Amino acid sequence: MQAAAVNRGQRERAECARARAIIRFNGLLFHGLATASFLESAAPLYAERTARVFAHHPDVGVWLEQVWRPQRAEHGRELRGYVEATWPEFDWNAAYGEFHETCRPRLERAAAPASLALAALRFCATEVQAAVFYRALAHGADCPVLRGLAQEAARGHAGHFEHFRSVFERCERREGIGLVATCRTVIECSRSARRCDVAEAFEPLRRHWYGSQPVPELGYGEFVERMAGFARRHAALGRFERWLFRPWLKREGGAPAGELPARDTARRALPAPPMRAAA
Repeated sequence: MQAAAVNRGQRERAECARARAIIRFNGLLFHGLATASFLESAAPLYAERTARVFAHHPDVGVWLEQVWRPQRAEHGRELRGYVEATWPEFDWNAAYGEFHETCRPRLERAAAPASLALAALRFCATEVQAAVFYRALAHGADCPVLRGLAQEAARGHAGHFEHFRSVFERCERREGIGLVATCRTVIECSRSARRCDVAEAFEPLRRHWYGSQPVPELGYGEFVERMAGFARRHAALGRFERWLFRPWLKREGGAPAGELPARDTARRALPAPPMRAAA
């Protein structure tokens, strides 16, 4: 039995090595993983802004500091380690530094939200998007190590969603948010993620290599289109998720996001999508 276990371990290591060798030349995965590693590693910036938004809810600040921020930072460290091991030619520090200097002033300038319920809803939508990305990786990546990292990150974002949902429900009971405001907030969150957060993290990737890069360079529009297709193939998007992802699935400047979903879809389906991420 010991010999069988040794052989199994050798086969698994060989499989991981082959998969990583193939992934080295996959431009979509490089750009997706590097972008995700930046966004996760920037957790302190987002945590500071989020704590300011919910300054009158001390329990939210405690949770951000003790749970959300450390877990996001850990996802960032794991993704960074995978990126640096797979693409050692990529100068992660320099690229992240450029992203950080772009992201920080934008977050500092951001106006305080008029509604805490809608602010919490935006965080819910952000966690859904992250969970879907990692769920697609967990189901579609060839490398067992990467699948494991993605599964863990998907579970983490599912848990974060649940907490932000509880904050939303608490605030919504006081504010009474309507259907139109709910739908507009969720869609605008997706648009903002595409146009700002992800775009800023993507932008420095082509400029920070030691010598030649082994992956083909992608423009941002091509990256978004291909990653959206990857998510559709591998994340098993539900009805609400397909609606939430309309800003990602259409070309920039295309048709509007379409009809508002039915009230039950918008208000009841929101809790469901990330939970499948932990499967």
